[in-house]
Amino acid sequence: MFGNLKTIVILGVVGFIGYSVFLAPKSEQTADLGQVLDRTEFAINEYQEYLTANSIAEASDDQVEEFTEYLTQIMNSEPRFYDEPLGLEILSDAKFSGYADANANGTRDSDEGEIFTIEIDEANRRLIATDTTGESAGLRFSGAGFLAGALIGNLLSRQRSAGISASSFNNRNVTPRASYSAPRSARAGGLRAGK
Repeated sequence: MFGNLKTIVILGVVGFIGYSVFLAPKSEQTADLGQVLDRTEFAINEYQEYLTANSIAEASDDQVEEFTEYLTQIMNSEPRFYDEPLGLEILSDAKFSGYADANANGTRDSDEGEIFTIEIDEANRRLIATDTTGESAGLRFSGAGFLAGALIGNLLSRQRSAGISASSFNNRNVTPRASYSAPRSARAGGLRAGK
């Protein structure tokens, strides 16, 4: 009698493990939007300081590409907050699209889906990060200094060229950065505390 019970328990455990490993739907990791915002803020401030120090009043498209590469490095710096390497590309409307760069080649391949986006909300003076679930978090800036920089000027010009007005984000619901809490699957750590 106990031999049959033991066999049933063993088969049940093996079956559960097999299901969990091979058949159970995989939950995709979501990005820690707080880390995305913090690291974007850090990168923009650092890059704008570089442009100012070099007396560059208006960032060129090449400099925006250079910034995108720099932001990618910052997103992947330690401590990491995402399991796979992250890639970033700047879209024609000045939206940054973050993706899981599984092969870490810096080029978005067809199987490398978007993880998050970063947008600049000029009218409300904030950065907005949105993940694949549609959750958005925002980081607000006081004063006009942030929006007056050479890099932001190029990005806002791109938005206008794409038909995005300054008020396009007014009705966007976002969680303020101070109230945002990371999803449980995200790793801890970041740059904000170290600044």
